[in-house]
Amino acid sequence: MTYNELYRQTKSKFEQAGADAPAFDALCLLEEVFSVDRHALIIRGNDEADKDGEALFFKLAKRRADGEPLQYILGKWQFMNREFFVGEGVLIPREDTACAVNAAIQALRGRSGLEIADLCAGSGAIAVTLGKELDCRVAAVELYDGAFAYLERNIEYNGAYNVKAHKADVLSGGSLFDDNSLDLVISNPPYIKSGEIPALQREVRREPKSALDGGEDGLLFYRAITDEYTKKLKYGGMLCYEIGEGQYEQVEEIMRQHGYENIDYRLDYQNIKRCIFGYNKRLSDKPF
Repeated sequence: MTYNELYRQTKSKFEQAGADAPAFDALCLLEEVFSVDRHALIIRGNDEADKDGEALFFKLAKRRADGEPLQYILGKWQFMNREFFVGEGVLIPREDTACAVNAAIQALRGRSGLEIADLCAGSGAIAVTLGKELDCRVAAVELYDGAFAYLERNIEYNGAYNVKAHKADVLSGGSLFDDNSLDLVISNPPYIKSGEIPALQREVRREPKSALDGGEDGLLFYRAITDEYTKKLKYGGMLCYEIGEGQYEQVEEIMRQHGYENIDYRLDYQNIKRCIFGYNKRLSDKPF
């Protein structure tokens, strides 16, 4: 078959399977197997694909049509211009999370010797990015074996030697840090309501439930982390979360109850309030 035929057939198959981006997925697999990107498809689309590559291509396409996330099939995914290994057992880095990371970078860039905790670290996308962009040390805390293996691998792969992985439960792992020791606590915690998980897209349901389930109201981790880690922040330290759609007011109230001020948010590419951050007010009326 030609590359054009493979592309059209696979795109149609993905459409029938209900994929969100069938054309994108088909092109990604073409590039993965044959190094044929969109531009090359225009020029070489009528060339014949080799049989071994064709067999592998159809094998990968079947996995995608059966609902396996494209990112797991490819084995790597980009986040903020860096690559991260991903696969079964770890949450896939998403563009949404860049809101929280950029908010932290904007607030802290220019300072030296920062001490940062990334809680529910998963693949390490947040921890590694902060470690590469700021003058800091990052403690990346992750409980589950599958995700922890990817966390360690991605720290090494990206050369983020100022990031250290810690295997611990963030709900009871506050003992990893001294009181008044951290400049930033950041987290993309599980925030989907337990009752909503069965209705998620089938691809999302292939990701670990432990990285999705935020309890009955989706706020379990926000309450627990804010309660446990506020005292770990230095005076004037920053707390920053990724949040789900419609959660801003509730998480804001949790933070206010724990003494945070100058609470603000950032919008994602869909104009949804996707991150919230605030500052421990115990030092003065101004952060830092």
